Formats: sequence, C-alpha cells, structure tokens
Amino acid sequence: YYSCSSQNYCDFPLLNLQLWNNYFHLAVAFITQDSLQLENFSHAKYNKIQNKYGDMRRLIGFAIRDMWYKLGQNKICFIPGMVGPILEMTLIPEVELRKATIPIFFDMMLCEYQRTGEFKKVIESIL
Repeated sequence: YYSCSSQNYCDFPLLNLQLWNNYFHLAVAFITQDSLQLENFSHAKYNKIQNKYGDMRRLIGFAIRDMWYKLGQNKICFIPGMVGPILEMTLIPEVELRKATIPIFFDMMLCEYQRTGEFKKVIESIL
C-alpha cells in the first residue's frame, strides 16, 4: 500500500494510484495540447473542426470530472500532485470545460480541509 507523502492517511494500493495518476496526467496533457486549442484557429477552421469532431477537450474534461468523483476518500492521495494540472485545465477558455473542472479544484480544497483542517498543500502547490 501507498502512503501519501509523509502522511499516512492514504490506503490506495500503489498500482491503482499509479494508474489513476497516469490517467489524470495523460488526460490533462491531451486537453491542453496546442493542436486542440480551437480558439486559436481561424473562424473557418474552428467551424470545420467543431462540425466534424466537436470539442474533444470538453468530452475528456467531463471524463476527468467523473473519474475524480469516483475516487471517493482516495482523492486525498492526489493532493497536491493534481492541483496544478487541474488548474491548468480551468484556464482553457471553453465554458463547459470550466464548469466541469473548476468544481474539482474546490473539491480538492474541501478534501484537504476535511482531512487536515487546513488548505496548506493546495495553497503550496499553487505558489
């Protein structure tokens, strides 16, 4: 079993922790890649991509949100490691994606506060 950093309140098996961590980091890397930043394209190219494929960032963002909440009490194992990547997702100027991902950041704060009574790890990871 894996214990998060120096704190021993994570009972997530190491294999699962690595798998989930890889999943989240890969999904965030996908969403934030330059070639998917549709708002940077010409209007014609934006419309063509949107009509053919839709905004794949939104779909992956919703999947990240759903998977995050399935972690239950194990979410604490991903704090502070996922704070930066989640915040990076919230900076993408796509309204539905932001609606899906900003609550994850607040949930991270809530998880840490419920576990430790403070926001130290979340705040430190931002700074």
